[in-house]
This record gives sequence, C-alpha cells and structure tokens, in this order.
Amino acid sequence: MGVIHIVGLGGGSLDALPSGTQSLLFAGYPVYLRTARHPVVDHLRDRALSFCSFDDIYDREETFDAVYATIVETLVNRSKEVEALVYAVPGHPGVAEKTVRLLQQLAKEGKVYIQLGPGQSFLDDLWLRLEIDPVTGFTLLDVDDIQKANFSLRHHLIVVQMYNHEKASEAKLSLAECYGDEHEVVVARAIGIAGEERIDRVKLYELDRIAKIDHLTTLYVPPIADLSKPIGEWSELIGIIEKLRSPDGCPWDMEQTHATLRPFLIEEAYEAVHAIDQADWASLRDELGDVLLQVVLHSQIGQEEGWFSHRDVVRSISEKMIRRHPHVFGDVTVRGVEDVHANWEAIKQAEKQSAQNGMIMNSRLAKVKEGLPPLVESYKLQEVAATLRFDWQDVEQVYEKVQEELAELREAAPSSQQEEWGDLLFALVNVARWLKIDPDEALRAANQKFRRRFLGVEKMLQSNNMDFSTADFEVFMDFWDEVKRNEQK
Repeated sequence: MGVIHIVGLGGGSLDALPSGTQSLLFAGYPVYLRTARHPVVDHLRDRALSFCSFDDIYDREETFDAVYATIVETLVNRSKEVEALVYAVPGHPGVAEKTVRLLQQLAKEGKVYIQLGPGQSFLDDLWLRLEIDPVTGFTLLDVDDIQKANFSLRHHLIVVQMYNHEKASEAKLSLAECYGDEHEVVVARAIGIAGEERIDRVKLYELDRIAKIDHLTTLYVPPIADLSKPIGEWSELIGIIEKLRSPDGCPWDMEQTHATLRPFLIEEAYEAVHAIDQADWASLRDELGDVLLQVVLHSQIGQEEGWFSHRDVVRSISEKMIRRHPHVFGDVTVRGVEDVHANWEAIKQAEKQSAQNGMIMNSRLAKVKEGLPPLVESYKLQEVAATLRFDWQDVEQVYEKVQEELAELREAAPSSQQEEWGDLLFALVNVARWLKIDPDEALRAANQKFRRRFLGVEKMLQSNNMDFSTADFEVFMDFWDEVKRNEQK
C-alpha cells in the first residue's frame, strides 16, 4: 500500500504556496485535487502539471457526505496500486477539510498510510486583512452548522462554505436570531489573491444582497463588544452572579445561603407552573429565567464552598440524561413509551443500588422521594401503601379518621398543634386519594377562587365608598356572600 501525501494549496496566491508543497506536486507522483476550482490551479496548469480532480463527483452525488466518502474511497483504492500519490486540498489540510479527517481516521485503523504535508490556511491572510487577533477567541463554522453550533457572541466568528446567495440567505436568517438584523458583518472574497481581493462591510440583513458570492467567499461576524448588552449566554449569567456575590457586589446576594434561598426556589418553580397552566408563554419565559437564576445562585454558592461547580451541575444532569436514554445514545432498542419507562426505572434502581454500595433499601416507600412537595409526597406515600393493602376498607373510615384528627387538634396543647395539624392534613390528603382528587390542584383551585371572590369584595367596597379600615366584618361577609351568589347564577 502506497503513501497518500496530503498537502494544501493555500489561500490562492502562488507566492504563498510552500516550497515543500510544490516539490511534492512535481515529484512525479499521481496528483489528485479535491477541486480544480482554486486560483493556484491555473498556475499549476501553466507549469504543465498533470492532475485529476474530483469536481465531477460533486455533480454526481446528492450529498456532501456522499461526495467525501467517494473521494476517500477512490484515494484509498488508488493508493493500493502505486508507491505514493499526492492529494491536494484548498487552503490548509487541517482546516475545514472533511476528507482529510476521514483519511486520518482510516490511518488510525491501519487501513491507509498518510503523510500530512505543508499548506497555508486562508485564515492567516484573513487575520491580517481584518486586523483580528485570534488569541481573543474565535469560532470557525461551516455555514450549514450555524443553527446547531454552540458559539459565543463575544468571540470572532468565521463562516466558511458560503459559496452562493442561497447559503448567504440561510446564514443571514440563522445569525439574525443571535446578533440582530443591524449587526455589521464583513464579507471577504479572494483574500490573499492579488487583483481579486474584495472586502465589503454590510448590515446582516444585507448579507445576501452582495453582488458576487462564490467558493472564495468568507463571512466574518465581529463579536458583540458592548458588555452592557446581554447576549443570552450561560457563561454571561454565571458572570453576573459571580459579580453580585463578590466583595464589591450586592450585600443581599452576598449573604444568601442554600437555606435562605430555599423558599425562593420553590416559589419560582410554582410561578413557572402557573404560567404553564395559564398558557402564558411570555410569562413562562420570564419565570423560567427566575428558576434558572435560582439554579445558578445555588451553583455559585456550591462552588464558593467547594462542594461542586457550575460545570459539575451541568455535567451531572448531562450524564444522567445520556445514561437513562440508552435507546438514543446507546444500542438499546425500544418498541414504545412503555419500554422507555421500564428502562428508566431499571436504570434508576441500578443507580440507587450502586450509590448504596449494592444494598437496596427494603422499604417499599423508598420509591417516593422525600424532596417532593409535601402534598404530593403525602399522596404518593398513601398511594404506595394502598397497593400493599395498607389502607382503609372504604372512604367512610377515612372521613372518621379526619374527624378523629380534627378532635385531637382541638384538644392539643400549643406545643403539639403543629404535629396534630400535620396529621389532619395527612388524613385529608387520603380523602382526596379515595375520591381521585389531586390535592395540589384542588388547593390551587381554591386559592384562585378566593382571589376571585376577594377581588369582588374589594370592588363592592370601592363602589360603596368603603374600605377595609372602615367596614366591619359583617359587611365583608355580606359582600362575600353576594359575590358568591353572583358566581352561582
């Protein structure tokens, strides 16, 4: 098997073509070009270089993946017939070259021998022309990867493979969601090629109106430099919270702990649920932001105390999602949702066993998490107990239990009232279970009804030139009853 020498043709200038590349091209080996559509190729023709290009494959195959696979297959097969051959690609072999990555993978598997040669990337000239220092951070993307890529708006963005106006239009729409229509971008064409180089600075919405866009076109998107303008990135929120918790930050934020923030986490979660119940998606966006704020605050405190970091939190849930979805990230096959649930429970049980060093808790109630909202936990505990026949015979016995707990509450000493109240509420939740009522939803509906009727009382007080400071309780109740009667009409 012969060696495949992989070299780069540079950005387009013959003067910038490394001497090592020229030596290999004219060494007498068979030469293959990924594409002959490159400015240097005309100079190579003038020097009577014989070569084959793969341009016809681009016309023949339906997808780029198929094109690259065919090119690699052809090169591998040809390498078995010769001592060596040269495969030349535009720019640098290591930059945005899928065929080179495929060949490197085959080389690791021992299926082909490759030798990476010299080449100059178009990026070298681009940095100079646009006066960019890449050390400040940059992202290089294929135009087709913009929507699914994770890149920072604070870094330089270089977009390649924007070879026609259709691709430019796609890039415009995708980038406008992040940067806005008015963000200024740079369209650079034929950088480094004397007499052809052109640089246009346009607003993002004008991107696909540039007169000439071809395979020599590169898009540069400058970073959003205004630090006072939020860009919606996770790292930005972390930075804000770090600042608030720093010595020169906010006194309130600095003194918060996991314990003091606990009620806010619960409250924000319920407000997000309320927005969902109301189908108020604008409010849901804001409420989810409030929930996320609580997550980042707790993560920041955990990081400061040395227990875990922001990255640990994200890594933990990412690992769990991958681990519990082997039918997506592994080789497990499922037939439907029931199989997914079964796998989920089996994996969760295995995780618990591992966490307990192989010892599985004996209690049947272990499946009910202790961290659930109290009403939900109470309902689920009694639900599990009922499946084990640890239950009353009928709902009348449950009503009797409620009366018993109510009597105990009335007779309880102040020091025992909280405990007795908890017993009464536990019994009432059991009534809800027997009646197939969601206690959480029932209480939420009662709260909404109280809000509605109380607002009616306030309106009646106002219409009668009264307020809570002047009217007595009997007036309140009269108005309340009237509001109630009006609702029932």
